[in-house]
Amino acid sequence: MYPKLLNLTDYTVADHLLFAIGCFLWVIVYILVIKNIRRFKYIEIPLIAISVNFAWETLWSWVFYTNMGSLYQWGYRAWFFLDCFIVYSAFKYGYKQLPEGFHKKSAKFILAFAWAGWMVLLYWFTVVWDMPQSGMGGYGGYWCNIIMSALYIPLLVRTKELNYFSFANAILKWLGTFLVTIFCFNHAQWHGKWFLYSLGIATALLDIVYITLIYLLKKKANVKLG
Repeated sequence: MYPKLLNLTDYTVADHLLFAIGCFLWVIVYILVIKNIRRFKYIEIPLIAISVNFAWETLWSWVFYTNMGSLYQWGYRAWFFLDCFIVYSAFKYGYKQLPEGFHKKSAKFILAFAWAGWMVLLYWFTVVWDMPQSGMGGYGGYWCNIIMSALYIPLLVRTKELNYFSFANAILKWLGTFLVTIFCFNHAQWHGKWFLYSLGIATALLDIVYITLIYLLKKKANVKLG
């Protein structure tokens, strides 16, 4: 475990500000998602995205430790505990995301087995790639993020009830990840890491597509953006 509250040896103040603000915006996203779950009894995050995201958070909260400082370790754990409610709700309401004809229990099996599979995959990805290359879960985190951003789009398109999807959440998700991507460009030890940059850029483009779709679909249906 990294003993210092903040690692100011390997990361600049600008690095910390960009990363911390981006992470904080994601906390707000989680809180708004939870608020909407309680209101609509529906999870706007795709099931597979929930499983991969929760696997990453489980590993980086309790198995691996970020080299950015213990403050971020507890930040990851804050994500984990907020996500516990989202996962619990996915077991209750996740079947609503499935096409007609699927049994309600199918969503529970999909979520559980996908989480277990992602745990194994991300564990070895982290050991072989993330710990030596980033030390704070950057590569694995972006793989999870790009999967989530891609799956939001078809879920939105095939769901008739547009009120389930928050325009504010879409903006905050994009902005939080975008700030982390700027952090990746800014961090001195990652200069020239174009594979990492490409993951961030691709995620941002998918988020922009999602934001645009929410806006256009809600405007056409005369539904409040939310």
